[in-house]
Amino acid sequence: MMSLSAWVLAPLLALLALVAAPLGLPEATRSEIVRTLEGLEKEWFRVYETRDLGPLEDLIADDFVATLSDGAMRGKRAHIAAYPADFEILAAVTSDELRVSVHSRDAAVVTGLYTATLRGAPGPGTTTRYRYTDTWLRRDGRWQCVATHESRLE
Repeated sequence: MMSLSAWVLAPLLALLALVAAPLGLPEATRSEIVRTLEGLEKEWFRVYETRDLGPLEDLIADDFVATLSDGAMRGKRAHIAAYPADFEILAAVTSDELRVSVHSRDAAVVTGLYTATLRGAPGPGTTTRYRYTDTWLRRDGRWQCVATHESRLE
């Protein structure tokens, strides 16, 4: 018969094993995932420089959902379709403070800060900063973003 402490300890150990399982990834695997996702995020932000929407087709999953800072939500097609209007009003978009949290071989969350600068004379209100969270899944060997969320910083 199990003691009371064993009844309490066994479920806790099982829970710890489930939570810690992704932490058991070899460091080389974890580092490779981080480098890959950092590169994919840079590729995504390069779209603002190149104005080439092609990479977005591969980076964004078909079941993607974006939650914007105003609370609006949109899928892949609407998200990509919004880029040409952004190209017209934005002089630059830069990203920094990128952090990749690897949760498994096939799931990771990327957070960062991006700054959007409007075209025209510099002045108050021409630059806006946003915190963002991108959720990435590897499916069929290919990483794709399945969700993004942005919050405007005041």
